Amino acid sequence: MGRSPNETCWACSLLTPAEARKLHDAAVGGDGCWQDALCHSRRSYYRKGRGQGVRRRSQIAEIVVSVPEVPYVVLHTYVDQPRQANDEVVIHAMCAELWVGNQPRAMTQPQHTFGLPPRLVKEYARQLLEALYQQYGQGKRSGFERYAHEQQHSVSQCPVRPCAYHATHLEALVLRGMEG
Repeated sequence: MGRSPNETCWACSLLTPAEARKLHDAAVGGDGCWQDALCHSRRSYYRKGRGQGVRRRSQIAEIVVSVPEVPYVVLHTYVDQPRQANDEVVIHAMCAELWVGNQPRAMTQPQHTFGLPPRLVKEYARQLLEALYQQYGQGKRSGFERYAHEQQHSVSQCPVRPCAYHATHLEALVLRGMEG
């Protein structure tokens, strides 16, 4: 059995390279865990997974068989640390994205969910599925029963503004305080 994933490296892989260096490179005031020789490839590994090397080495001819275009829904969560399916990790924000085949068709507006109890977060996730079904289901439940995949993003990539994590709404208060 392989080593368990390093949660710090996994969370770092969700950040942009500039954010990762700022957070972890001691030269720019980070915590000092950044290592130029390792971090670039390690971040790539955590983003793309083990299968990339296997796919690249494959020299066998490929036959393309088209797949029926079936709708499926992807749940996007913004978290401050990696989470498993039933973890009690706080989900900062979430949205859902509808795909049909290989094309994205619709996305719900991202909303903050931090502060909600886990029961209400799960209920909100069900409401997102139901909203996409009502709009695009055409009476067919297939693809709308559950999420096909959960895509986790770093909380620093939260698209909702104003956002407590980014605190840009507080900058005006700080500037007013300096004037007075």
